[in-house]
Amino acid sequence: MKKILAVLLTLLILVGCSGGGNNGGGNTDNAPADDVIIYQNENVRKAIAYAIDREAVAKSLNDGSVAAEGIIPFKLASNPVTGADFRDDAGKIVSYDVDQAKQFYATACEELGKKELSIDLLYGTNEGDSVIKAAEQIAYYLEEVGFKVNLVSKQKKERLQMMTDGDYEVCLTRWGPDYADPQTYMDLFVSTNTSNNSGRYNSATYDQLVADAEASLDMTERWNKFIEAEKQLVAVDFGDIPVFQAGGAMIIRPTISGIEFHSAAVDNYRHIVGKDNVTLVTNTDIIYLDNQVATDGTSFIAQTMFLSGLTELDADGNWKLDLADSYEVSDDGTVYTFKIRDDANWVDKSGNVVAPVTAQDFVDSWDRLVSEDLASEYAWWISDVLLADSWEAVDEKTFKVTLSKPNGIFMGCLAFPSCFPINKAFIDEKGDQYATSADTVLSCGPYILDSWTPGYSYEFVPNNNYYFRSDYDAAGTAKKVVFRVLEDTQTALMEYEAGNIDTVILSGEQVDANKNAEGFVNRLQGYLFYLSININHYE
Repeated sequence: MKKILAVLLTLLILVGCSGGGNNGGGNTDNAPADDVIIYQNENVRKAIAYAIDREAVAKSLNDGSVAAEGIIPFKLASNPVTGADFRDDAGKIVSYDVDQAKQFYATACEELGKKELSIDLLYGTNEGDSVIKAAEQIAYYLEEVGFKVNLVSKQKKERLQMMTDGDYEVCLTRWGPDYADPQTYMDLFVSTNTSNNSGRYNSATYDQLVADAEASLDMTERWNKFIEAEKQLVAVDFGDIPVFQAGGAMIIRPTISGIEFHSAAVDNYRHIVGKDNVTLVTNTDIIYLDNQVATDGTSFIAQTMFLSGLTELDADGNWKLDLADSYEVSDDGTVYTFKIRDDANWVDKSGNVVAPVTAQDFVDSWDRLVSEDLASEYAWWISDVLLADSWEAVDEKTFKVTLSKPNGIFMGCLAFPSCFPINKAFIDEKGDQYATSADTVLSCGPYILDSWTPGYSYEFVPNNNYYFRSDYDAAGTAKKVVFRVLEDTQTALMEYEAGNIDTVILSGEQVDANKNAEGFVNRLQGYLFYLSININHYE
């Protein structure tokens, strides 16, 4: 009987103290009676946020990474009126303060009736040495203030699935901006974005600020609303916690050029010149060949090799026409009419023309992307980014899109793989096997996917039926491009030095040892690493 009374008393304490903060955290009516939802406690989240020495974490990676000052990365977006970087206007809104972190931790323990709080910290094992080191560093700083940290390492695909399923506590994850505007990050955390808001952060204030920003035609007001929204997420609610912005230290063999790095959207490897056969290193494999199911940068980069859209981005990140031969815009800026190139074709792995690319291929693509059956995590791209209300095939080669309002980033965002065309007849024919191998995809881009050996490599050869192929050949672009999957950076460096690969990604001590090497590059990427907190996770 004493044991039962003690349990009941503990339950009363836990139920009475499990509230937390400004973000609501979701419905707890169905929570098990003997559990407590730790991360709904605001002081737990504050303790995590203040515990991390971001400067030290970034410095330890030694690859050009920098401490995050908010959710929006440096050099992503510029004030449309003054030209100032978003971070300069928004300022530093997340800080390291170990004393405050300890105070928040102690308060949280008291409120939750705990002597100690534990955290399962999920991270990806095949996402580069920097991710592993960062996870270890974060664990160290959390333990400094009292948390007991259990590092949970998973392959990327499994990590992403765990996040989708809500089967995690705290995860070190990242987001690469799809376009150069604060909205590409702000949209992630609205309560209705169940695809990307894995932790189920839920703030009516944040949602309204983002909605107001996106609805405003006043560029200054829009900019300021996004600044307010970021502060609400990071500095008021502590809903998701930024850690560092990734650097990119690598060596590119001096005999090749033409790799186009973009701080937003997808890096472009279509225009590599200097060698007939080029082998590039990647530390992660393709996850999905299906451009409307993929969510990761590696998959998107592969897709831009063998697929094309209405537009593509040039080396400076500006859009130019690709499969569209011409376009017209209505006077009010809401109706775009594209003419699809007459020489745009679908080809199979052998290079045989299967069918022309038509306006209906874009209609089918966008219909599929937003369909409930596909449940694509990028379904929101059509309505929330492109602002497309409707789309139709006027005739075989005329594609018409009507927007809900004028959209200054519309043309550039058409270069994103999610809204590339599809060949519906081919997808229907392949069924469940579609996009599972090089034999089950078609090409409408400059290259053909010749082979994919999961975990080892994927290889591209020229698509001689691509409309622009003769210009590619005249420019001396590569006749074969191989992406070699090498997770271990030391092995990759040895392969580079042996002449077997033409690029190598560096980390840790390798950076200092090779910073004077010919072809050394160290750039600040658009990727923002942050801690996604599963607000509704039961202890």
